[in-house]
This record gives sequence, structure tokens and C-alpha cells, in this order.
Amino acid sequence: MPRAKNLLKESVLPFTIMLILLLISFSGIHATLATEEPNNNNQPGKPAKYSKFFDKKTKWCDALVITCTDFRFTTATQEFINNRLGMKGNYDYISIPGSIRNLLDRNTRDLVLNNFGVSVRLHYVKRVIILGHEDCSIGYGGSKKFKEPIDEYKTICKDLKKARTRMGIRFPHLKVYLYYATILSENHQRIYNFEQIL
Repeated sequence: MPRAKNLLKESVLPFTIMLILLLISFSGIHATLATEEPNNNNQPGKPAKYSKFFDKKTKWCDALVITCTDFRFTTATQEFINNRLGMKGNYDYISIPGSIRNLLDRNTRDLVLNNFGVSVRLHYVKRVIILGHEDCSIGYGGSKKFKEPIDEYKTICKDLKKARTRMGIRFPHLKVYLYYATILSENHQRIYNFEQIL
């Protein structure tokens, strides 16, 4: 048994050292990238100032839209946001598999919230729109996993509300709006409905 412990220590130590060195070198690269500024094409040899871009910028996007990657809803979601919500050209769009499930899963929550935070910080986002949808295979295993459509609806709406709470904890200054999307087939045509969840 002592020999097994020694072997474990011997194999873990090089890995730990390698991980520390990798983190140190990544920090150095990150610091270098953060301080370097690109050359200004108008005046070669003189560095461009990122701050000028931010100083001159008078309009930032107003919202962050979080939705699922499901191809069936992509076009309809864009049309809904652009036309019905009137936000064309005024939002960041983040599409992740399973949408809100990754926000609620403790294993992926921080990664997802940190990615949202980039948009919130860089673009001064004031509101978040989260869209869930029926028959979400990635997040819920599809409609077939529920006994009745009402069970699916209640489960996803409950998760949407939990997602709003999570966003509120991390970004208390943001207003969070929730929508649940469904598809109706009528005369070989798909009709999409986006219901606001209060």
C-alpha cells in the first residue's frame, strides 16, 4: 500500500507542476495581450488607443438574448426578436445547446454566467431575454420524456424562472424577460408562438 501511495504521488507531482507552469504562461500571455495595442494603420509606428473607440462609441446594444441552438427555432426566434420585440441591431445573441439547462446545472453554471458576463460588461447590456422551447432534446430529452404537454410546459417554465433568479443573483441590475416557444403545424406550414412567462 505505501508503494501505491508513492507511485500516486510520483505521477501526480509532474502533472501538478505542468498545470502550474501552464497557468503561469497563460497569465503572462493574457497580460501581454491586454497591454499590447495594435498598430494604427493611419499612422504607422504609432499605437492605436482602444480607449478612443470606447470614448467615441455613443450607442451600445441594449439586450442579451439567450436561446437554444435548435435549428427548428433559429429563424423564427430571430424574426420574433427583430420584428415583434423591435430590437433589430440592438442585442447580443448567444445560442447554447439546451439553453437554460446549462445555466441551471451546477457543473456548467459558472462557465455559462461568465460568458454572459462578457457581453454584459463590454456592451453595457441592460436586459436579458431568455427563450426556452417545447421538444428540447438537448436539455430535456424532447417532448416524449413528458407524459403530457402541460407537464413539459410547467417544467420548462419553472426552469425559466429559476434561470431568471440565477441571472438576478449574478447581475442584479439586469431586467430578465422569459419566453416559451412552441410550433403548430397547419396546412403544411409551421406557425411559431412565443409566450411571455411572467
